[in-house]
Amino acid sequence: MPQSDAAPAAAATGDVQSTIQSAIQKDPTLASANVTVDVKNGKSVDLTGTVPSKDAKDAAERIAKENSGGLKVKNHLKVASATTPDKSDKSKPDTMSNPK
Repeated sequence: MPQSDAAPAAAATGDVQSTIQSAIQKDPTLASANVTVDVKNGKSVDLTGTVPSKDAKDAAERIAKENSGGLKVKNHLKVASATTPDKSDKSKPDTMSNPK
């Protein structure tokens, strides 16, 4: 009995993971993103990786929630550094203000 109980749960976990992963890859804003879907103990879905924009991050979370079968979705995605003002904006003025 315990084995038959465990097998469907594991299969369902795999199904949720593959369903979310394929749904994310079908989304045009996420096609080039590096998103990893990880189902934790059949209770929650972790999204990790890098996406090109905040919109893409939000889209990935929405897709995961729509396909999670009621599991809690934890969005740990990072937006690619090119769109982060902190680093890119500070380095640009330095190179432009010091022409050689």
